Amino acid sequence: MSFQIETERLILRDVREADLPVLIAQAQEPEAQEGILDYQGDARYNQVLLRVAIAESLNEPRFNYTLSVERKSDGAIVGSCSIANVRPQTIEAALGWHYGVKYWGNGYATEAARGLLYIGFAIGETAEIYADCFADNRASIRVMEKIGMRTRENLRLLNQIRGWSYGEKRATVRYTISRRDWRE
Repeated sequence: MSFQIETERLILRDVREADLPVLIAQAQEPEAQEGILDYQGDARYNQVLLRVAIAESLNEPRFNYTLSVERKSDGAIVGSCSIANVRPQTIEAALGWHYGVKYWGNGYATEAARGLLYIGFAIGETAEIYADCFADNRASIRVMEKIGMRTRENLRLLNQIRGWSYGEKRATVRYTISRRDWRE
């Protein structure tokens, strides 16, 4: 059974085979490369990742959601978003997203991220959700702040080490939100 939720302007739904060319092209946009891990811009990596997402959408129970983000007004695929490890009471559920450059600045990432929190907290009953991004990725940090996520500013060394663990030389930041804070 196919998963889908709707927000005011968007449909978050399971990735379909027909979505792959658009989503792969969006990950390869030169402007997007600055905000993603090196390997995430690779077409072959994305093709495998998205095909795994299609296969995982059939799992019951379901723990991972990689979703195409479709604009209601015209059916355009504006990007993709994900929440992984959706399990009751876990503190290890992780958000991610990627949008085509021409769709940046319209609030789609924030709107879809709120939908992901709903999946994690209301459907999956997770205890806490986190998201990582590069420390200089102001757009993603702003999305995380808008949906109520917070970080601890005193973790500079850990942020650098986390960046290294991703195979990057750049520092990352981690933002989190608890189910209790989300409800409030």
